[in-house]
Amino acid sequence: MNYQEALAYLFSLTDYERVALNTYSTAALNLDRVRDLLSALGDPQEQFKSIHVAGTKGKGSTAAMLYSCLRQLDQHVGLYTSPHLSTFRERIQVDGALISREELVHLVERIKPALDARPGVTTFEAVTALAFVYFVEHLVDWAVIEVGLGGRLDATNVITPVASVITSLSYDHMQWLGQTLPEIAAEKAGIIKYGVPVVSQAQPLEATTVLEHIAHERNAPLIMLGRHWRWTPGQTTLAKQTFQVKQVARVRSKENPFVNELEGWYEIPLLGKHQLDNATQVIATMDVLRARDSTLDVSARAIRDGLRVTVWPGRFEVMRADPPIVADGAHNVDSASKLAATLAEVFPGRRWVAVFGCYKDKDAAGMFRALSGRVTHWVLTQVDNPRATPVERLMEIAAEQNLRVIALPKVGDALDAAINASEPVCITGSVALVGTARAAWARRSKAFQVETDDES
Repeated sequence: MNYQEALAYLFSLTDYERVALNTYSTAALNLDRVRDLLSALGDPQEQFKSIHVAGTKGKGSTAAMLYSCLRQLDQHVGLYTSPHLSTFRERIQVDGALISREELVHLVERIKPALDARPGVTTFEAVTALAFVYFVEHLVDWAVIEVGLGGRLDATNVITPVASVITSLSYDHMQWLGQTLPEIAAEKAGIIKYGVPVVSQAQPLEATTVLEHIAHERNAPLIMLGRHWRWTPGQTTLAKQTFQVKQVARVRSKENPFVNELEGWYEIPLLGKHQLDNATQVIATMDVLRARDSTLDVSARAIRDGLRVTVWPGRFEVMRADPPIVADGAHNVDSASKLAATLAEVFPGRRWVAVFGCYKDKDAAGMFRALSGRVTHWVLTQVDNPRATPVERLMEIAAEQNLRVIALPKVGDALDAAINASEPVCITGSVALVGTARAAWARRSKAFQVETDDES
C-alpha cells in the first residue's frame, strides 16, 4: 500500500465530508462503534492527557494556539484537527511535524484489520482512531483534539479531557445539529464531562443558558469570557495584533493591578477581533490546566511565546500585501460577518473582488449579504467536491441580490481573473476553496510552498 492507496482506503469508508447531504443522519452516528474500534486497538485515547475543543467557529484556531502553547512547556504534544487546507497530513501533528506519508501508510495497514471487521465505520471514526494510535506511538504527553461536527455524537467524544473548550456558537450544520441556537448549544455541550472544567467564550443568552444548565448537571466548573476573563485590544499590523488580558471580578488596586500572573500583554499572528476571543480563551484554558496538573510549569512567558508563534494558515491570511490578497475560510454567516469587520479594520476604505464558493448546506445568500458592503464584484467558483454548490446556483442566488458576478467553475481560473483586475482580492466561502486557491497562488507567486496530496 502506498500513500495514495492509504488515503483511498480511508475515503472508501462512509465519508460524511463528501457524501450527498440527504444520506447523512445523526441516527447513523453513535459512540458505540468508535469505542468498540478503539477497544480493539488497545484504547489509545486513555494513554495521554487531552484538551477537547468544540464550537461553531474558531475551534481550529483555538486548537492551534493551545497546541503551540503546550509545546512551550517541554511537553510532547499532538494536534488533531479537520478539515485540512492542502494535505491530509495536516490533520495529525506531533511536536510541530505533520504525520509523514510513510507513517500514515503504516498506521492504515495496522488498523485496517480492525476496520474491515467492523462494517459501517466512517472515515472520520477511522481517522480519529488512527490519530489516537499515532499519538501513543509518539509518546505524547498531551493532545489537543478538535471536534469534527457537533460534539455529543462526534467520534472524538470518547476522551475524558483535562479541560473542555467551547468556542463561539452560531448557526451552522443546522440540518444535523438543530434549527435553534439552544439545540446547537446542547449538541456542542455534549463534550462536557462530569467534573471536568469547561472554558467557553461569551455566547448569546439562549446558548449560555444551555451551557450553564448542562455544566451544572455534570458538576463541571464553567469559566466564561466576559464573566471571568476579558481582553482589551492593542495595535494591529498586517503581521500581528496585540492585546491585554485580565481576569474579571477580582479585587485590584494601583499598587496591585494584576491579580493573576497570566494577565498582561500578548500578541498573536492571527488577525481579527474574534481571534482575540480565541486567544483569551486559550489563556483561560491554560490557567485551568495549571490548576489541575501540578506537573505543568505554566507561565505567562511560555503562553506568550506559544501564542506569538502559532501557525494556522488560511484564516485571514494576507498572502500578498499590495494590492492585498486575503484568504479566509469563513463558511457561515457569522464568520462572514467577522471577515467583513476584519477587512474594514485591517484595510480601512478598501473594496474587494471576492473569489467565492461554498457547500450546498451553507447559507450563500446570508454570506453574500454579510460581505456585500465590502465587495465590488464576485468571482464565483466551486471546488472538486460533490458537496460544492454549483456556480449556476450561486449565480441565481447572487442575481436575487443584484450582485455583480462572473462565474468560473475552475478555482485556478477564478483566482487568475480576480488577480488580473489589479484590485484587492478576498478568497472565502469554504476551507476547501481557500486551500485550493492558496496552493494555486503558491505555484504562481513562488512566495511560499504548499504541499498537496496530489504530489508524489
